[in-house]
Amino acid sequence: MATPSSGPDWAADVLRHARATGVDLSPQTVDELAAHLDDVYLAARADGAGDDAARLTARQALDASGLLPLRHEPRPNPRATYERLADDAAASSRSRSLAMGYALRMALRQLRLQPAFAAIVILVLGLGTGAATAVYTIVDSVVLRPLPYRAPDRLVKLWDTNTEKGLAHDPFSPVTFMDYRALPVFEDAAAWWRPDVNLRDPGVEPVRVRTIETSANLFSLLGVGSQLGEGFPKDGPFFVRSTRTAVINDRLWRTRYGADPALIGRQLALNDTPFTIVGIMPPGFHFPDDVDVWQRLQWDLGQHSRSAHFMEGVARLKDGVAIEQARAAADTLAGRLGRQFEGSNRGWSFAVVPLLNDQLGYYRPALYVLFGAVGLLFVIGCLNVASLLLTRALTREREVAVRTAIGAAPRHIVVQLLAESVILSGAGALLGLLVALIAIPLVVAITPVSIPRLDEAVVSLRVLGLALGLVVGMTLTFGLVPSLVLVRRHTAHDLKAGGRGSSRDTRALYQGLVIAEVALACALLVASALLVRTVGAMTRVPLGVAPKDVVLAGVQLSAGFNSGAWPTVASEQATILDGIRAQPGVISAGSTNDLPFEHGWRNPFQPADQAFARPEDRPQVQYHSVSDGYFETMGARLVEGRAFTAHDTPDGEAVVIVNETLARRHYPGRSAVGREIVSTPSQVGPLARNLTWAFNKDGSRTPPARTRIVGVVADIQNVPLGTPAEPAVYAPTRQFPFGAVTIAVAARDRATAVQAVRNALKAVSPQTPIGTVETWDDRLASRTAEPRLLMTTLSAFGALAAFLAALGVYGLFSWSVTLRRRELAIRLTLGERPRSVGAAIVRRSAVMVAIGLAIGVGLVQAARGLLSTVLFGVTPHDTTSVLIGVALLFVAAIVASLPPAWRAMRVDPIEGLRSE
Repeated sequence: MATPSSGPDWAADVLRHARATGVDLSPQTVDELAAHLDDVYLAARADGAGDDAARLTARQALDASGLLPLRHEPRPNPRATYERLADDAAASSRSRSLAMGYALRMALRQLRLQPAFAAIVILVLGLGTGAATAVYTIVDSVVLRPLPYRAPDRLVKLWDTNTEKGLAHDPFSPVTFMDYRALPVFEDAAAWWRPDVNLRDPGVEPVRVRTIETSANLFSLLGVGSQLGEGFPKDGPFFVRSTRTAVINDRLWRTRYGADPALIGRQLALNDTPFTIVGIMPPGFHFPDDVDVWQRLQWDLGQHSRSAHFMEGVARLKDGVAIEQARAAADTLAGRLGRQFEGSNRGWSFAVVPLLNDQLGYYRPALYVLFGAVGLLFVIGCLNVASLLLTRALTREREVAVRTAIGAAPRHIVVQLLAESVILSGAGALLGLLVALIAIPLVVAITPVSIPRLDEAVVSLRVLGLALGLVVGMTLTFGLVPSLVLVRRHTAHDLKAGGRGSSRDTRALYQGLVIAEVALACALLVASALLVRTVGAMTRVPLGVAPKDVVLAGVQLSAGFNSGAWPTVASEQATILDGIRAQPGVISAGSTNDLPFEHGWRNPFQPADQAFARPEDRPQVQYHSVSDGYFETMGARLVEGRAFTAHDTPDGEAVVIVNETLARRHYPGRSAVGREIVSTPSQVGPLARNLTWAFNKDGSRTPPARTRIVGVVADIQNVPLGTPAEPAVYAPTRQFPFGAVTIAVAARDRATAVQAVRNALKAVSPQTPIGTVETWDDRLASRTAEPRLLMTTLSAFGALAAFLAALGVYGLFSWSVTLRRRELAIRLTLGERPRSVGAAIVRRSAVMVAIGLAIGVGLVQAARGLLSTVLFGVTPHDTTSVLIGVALLFVAAIVASLPPAWRAMRVDPIEGLRSE
C-alpha cells in the first residue's frame, strides 16, 4: 500500500485504527484516509508546528473521527467533530488557495490510482472539445465574420428567379437589370458578365484567366480601392465604348509579373485585344469569386434584349431600407414588367439576397447543420463522461462516508470531487485545443470543395473563450452532479451497508443520462441517413448523358470576339476536332459551348407555322452550340431523326436538333423532325450574335428565313440538379460557332486524350492555351461534393455518437448488475431461471432505448426547417432514413446490453451472498 508522503506512515495508522474499531476498509479507502491525515499533518507544519505537534494533530483528527463509535449506538454526531476540526483549521489561518491545492493534489493521487479511467475520460473530452472547437472556428470564419467591404450588411446579390421553371438563382437580362437598378430602394447597383479570356504576353506561356467584364462602379459600390493605380474611376460613366481598361488581382500581379509596379499603364493582350492596366487590387480580393481580371464594361446594357439572361449583379441598399422593403419593391416591378413584356418577363422576378448568404450558398445551412451535429456529439460525450463519473462516484460511497465520518464537511467532499473534475476537464480542454490546432489546417488542406473564406480559419481569442467556457461548463457538470448525489447519502448507512445498492433517484438520474445520449445519437444517425439518401438521389437523377472515360478540356479561340472572324472560328474548331480524332487511342470527340448542368442562352422560339401578336409573346428556350460527334461522345440518346454531321457546313441548309421537352411542348402528338423554326439575330447575346445566321461561300452572312429540325435528342440536364430540364435547341458549331468551347474526348486513358487536344491545338492555334481539364466523373462528382462532404462528416459523427450511446447503455447495466449482485443471488437462490434474469435486463434496456429513440426522432422533426435546406430528393420525414437511423442505434444499444445480461445470468448465488 502506498504511503501518501515521505513523512509518517499514515496508512499503517489507519489500518490499526480500523482493526481496533472493527471496520473493514478497502485499500482505496485506506489510501484516501491516509492522504487526508497527511493533509492535516502538512497543514499543521505549514502553520509553524513542529513535527511531533503536527503528528499529534493528525492522530487527534483520526481519534476524533466517527470510526470507533460506529460499532455502538448511539454514535457521536459527526457534525460536532467536523465543526471542531473546522474551527481548528480556521484558527490556523489556512488559506483557501492552499486548501484547493491540497484538493488538487488529492485528486491527482486518485486519478493515478485509475489511469485507464482518467485516460478514457480525457480522450472523450478531448475529442469532443476538439471537434466542437474546430467546427466553431470554421463557422466563425466562414459564416459569422462580416465581409471585408464597406457596410457589408447593406450589400445584396441580385438574381433572376422563375418559380414555374424551378429556378432560384438565374442570371438576368441587362435591360431588366437597368430597370431594377433605378428602384429608389437601392443606393447603386453594379453588373457583370463572364467572358472567356486568354492572356498572352511576349515570351511567356499563354494562360486562361478568370475574368468578368463589369460596370465601372463595382469597386466603389463595395468600398474597396486598388492597392496600386487608380482603378476604375469612382464617378465615371457606367460603361465606355472606346477605352479598354482592366484591373488585375494581387495574385496574378505577383506570380506572373513579379509584383512589378511599372505594370500600371502597360497594355496586356486579352484575347489578342490590348487592355491598359489601371489598377492592382489588394491581396485576397477576388470578388465575386476567384476572379483574376476585371475588364471595364464596353457596351450599353440598355441596348440589349430582355430575353438574354447572362448577367449577374450586386446592389447596395439605401440607409434605412430593410431587405424586406427591397424585395417588395422588386416584386412590384417584376409584376409590372411581366404584364408589359409577357414573352420575356412573364413568370420572372428578381431575388434580393444578402451578399454573405449568397456567397456561402449551400455552405451556410450545411455549416449550421454541422455545427449542430458537433454540438450534439459534444453533449453526448459530456453525458457519457458524466455517466462514467457518476458510476465511479457511486462506487466510492463507502469512502466518502468514511471521510465524512472523520470530519470532512459536505462542502469539502464537493470541493474534492470538483478538483478531480477540474483536472479531467482541463486536460480534456488542452487536448481538445491541440486537436483543433491540428485539425483546422488539415481540414483546409483536404477539403475537396472550395468553401468561401475557409482558408482564413484560425483559432482566435473568441475560440479560446469558447474552450474556456467548455471547461467551466464541464467542471460544474462533472463535479457537481456526482458530489451532490453522494452528499445526500446517509453516512452511517453507507459505512455499514458497504454500498449494496444505489437509491432509486440515483438510478433514475443515470437512466436519464443514457436516454439523453440515445436521443441525441438517434438525431445524428437519422440526419446522416437523410444525407446518404440525398447523395443517392442526386446520383440517380437522369442526366441524359452517359459518357465513359471522357475528358473535358476548355478552349477559347480569341478570334471569336471579332465579329468578322466567325467563319475562321468555325473552320479552326472543325480542324481541331478532326485532328483530335486522328490521334492514336482516341475513340471519339466533340465540342459544346455549354456542358450538362449549364444553361444555354435563353432566347425567343417561334415555330414557322405559328404566329404571335407581339414579338415579346414568343416563348423562351435555351440555345446551345454543339459539334458533330458531341452527342455520340457524351452518350446522349437520339430519340428521332439524325445527329449532326460534317456536312452541316455554313453553306449548307441551316439545321438544329431539339430536346424532348421542346418537342412535347411545341409539337404535341406529332413529330418535330422536319418542322421549321424562325428567329432573329437581335435576340441573342454578344458572344453568339450570329447564332441564327448562315455563312455564304464568299464569307458574307445571310439570316436564314427558316431553320429545319433534323433530330430530337433525349433531355440533357441543362439546369442545376433538382430542377426539370428546359426546352432546348442545339445548333451545329460548323454553322453557329462560339469562341469558347469545351472539347469532350473519349480515349483509352486521360493522358492520351489530353495529349491529343494539345497536339491538335498546337497544329491549328499554337498560342491558344488549354483551360480547365477534368474528366466527366470529376465534374459529376463536383456537383454532389457539398452534400457528400456533409454526409461523410455527419456519418462519422453519427457513428461515434452511436458508439458513445451504446457505451452508456453498457455502463448503466454493468453498474446495475454489479450493485445488484446480492439481489440477483437471492433471486437465483429462490429458483428464478437465469434466462429470465438476463431477459429482464435486455427488456429494460429495450424500453429505455425506445424512449430515447422516440425523443431523437422528435428532435429531427424539430430541426426539419434547417435540414430541408441541405437535402435533395428526400424530406426530413423520409421514413426509410428514420428507420435506418433508429434500427442501427437500437441494435447497437441492445448488443451493448447483452454482456451485462450474460453476467447477471452467471451470478453464483453462494458467491454473491458471500460477497455481501
